[in-house]
Amino acid sequence: MCYGRIYSVMKRKATPILFGVWVVLCMSFSTSFSFIGTYETKANFIAIDNFSNFYTATDNKVFKFSPDGTYLYPYEEFNYGKIGMVDVTNPMKILVFCPDFMTVITLDKYLSPLTTYNFFDLGYQNVSAVTMSNDGLLWFYDNTDFKLKKIDETGAIKLQSQPLNTALDAVPNPDFMVEKDNAVYLNDPAIGIMVFDIFGNYNKTIPIKGLKKFQVFQDQIIYFDSGRLNAYNFISLDLKSIQLPDTAEVVMAAIQKNRMAILKKDRVDFYRY
Repeated sequence: MCYGRIYSVMKRKATPILFGVWVVLCMSFSTSFSFIGTYETKANFIAIDNFSNFYTATDNKVFKFSPDGTYLYPYEEFNYGKIGMVDVTNPMKILVFCPDFMTVITLDKYLSPLTTYNFFDLGYQNVSAVTMSNDGLLWFYDNTDFKLKKIDETGAIKLQSQPLNTALDAVPNPDFMVEKDNAVYLNDPAIGIMVFDIFGNYNKTIPIKGLKKFQVFQDQIIYFDSGRLNAYNFISLDLKSIQLPDTAEVVMAAIQKNRMAILKKDRVDFYRY
């Protein structure tokens, strides 16, 4: 991820969030932004896929935009309660999770419905985080037996982890997850980001706490905080940050390749950088 010329680099002792690990912190970068356009909408969430298409989500709607900010397609659904999460990791099979009704809907690239999973019907009563796998199956965290599980469209379990309360000596309550580059990242704001291999085996915990949403990009956790996008490299342990072109009333930001979108209370702004 290239952010331009480095202005300052400083080393200091890590905060407790990194458990005493020495890292490079607060590296500021100069970036040239070119405003593309804006779209008026009130949304709770923004995401970007591997083709730099953007998606916004409200309680019951998902909108898709081109890399240049052109509005493309809508998805609306009022039968399953509020949308809790949208996973666009696989742009050909987008996942929409409605936790009130324990329901997942998958969408094609035009945001037309493909498949519906009802966890209640499949025998699961407490699912808090879900994501699509690269092979088109479904990962989810079962809060009943504390296991990460992978199922097919019939609900048959293909893979599952050991009970995480045993592995971690704590009871996780994850709220977000994503599969990326043959790993599964499971977020618990109180614990950090738990990392699993592609077979569901627990590997490690990245000690970044308090997150609700993040992206995984080139060995980095990308997350928005205090008007900046932060990039924590979990291999080198470097933390880099980029100042956004506009920080007023920002809800969230998403970045991919040379595109960025900034979600505000009443609109989304699109940039080239």
